[in-house]
Amino acid sequence: MNQKISIITVCYNCVNDISLTIESVLSQSYPEIQFIVIDGGSTDGTLEVINKYSDKIDVFISEPDKGIFDAMNKGLKYVSGEWVNFMNAGDKFYNSSVLHSIFYNKNYNDFGVLYGSTFSNDSIREPTNIKSLNYGGIMACHQSIFYNSIVCGKNLYYKTKHKYYGDIELTRRLYLLKIKFQKTSIVVSCFQGGGFSSQISKEARIAKFDYLYQNMGFIGIINGVFGKIIYLFKN
Repeated sequence: MNQKISIITVCYNCVNDISLTIESVLSQSYPEIQFIVIDGGSTDGTLEVINKYSDKIDVFISEPDKGIFDAMNKGLKYVSGEWVNFMNAGDKFYNSSVLHSIFYNKNYNDFGVLYGSTFSNDSIREPTNIKSLNYGGIMACHQSIFYNSIVCGKNLYYKTKHKYYGDIELTRRLYLLKIKFQKTSIVVSCFQGGGFSSQISKEARIAKFDYLYQNMGFIGIINGVFGKIIYLFKN
């Protein structure tokens, strides 16, 4: 029996991007999909676009939230699938057979996290070593990661205090809990960049070291400064 995949799309004032993501999800050939859309109370016409697909969206909520990870947590409350993926506005699956290629007639019950490659900036980005989680990185784009709602259980949630790094904190937390990770050879998503967590600013840089300190103490700061350099040198 095929496992159900819950796809959560979080959006806010993205009238020019939301249809791309919705159609990418709806075009998937895989038969068992739950589609959840969480909107932050858009006022730019996004809601009108979403409503055109209302008969094909399983859960749709539009209300103010406390940030992107708060919105993602809202979506998680409605998940009925064994696997969860976050495909937010402006991003899309690499092609219509992604979910079929990964999950059709396959069983990943022993794993808590699946991840694959990402197409970005006209090239395919392979996952990095999972040890990148130790210096504030992540082994794959968030859009190319699937979380097992059963294996991860109560640990599948985002800490909203991490404004930019909630996805990294979640993935590292699962890794430290010895939950099994599995890499797939499939190119999962197309990431256009420019999203919330990819913003390079003074605020984002400060947030990174705040995340490292809160979760790893001073050793986290050291890893954040030197860890990536050392890792790249060794590899």
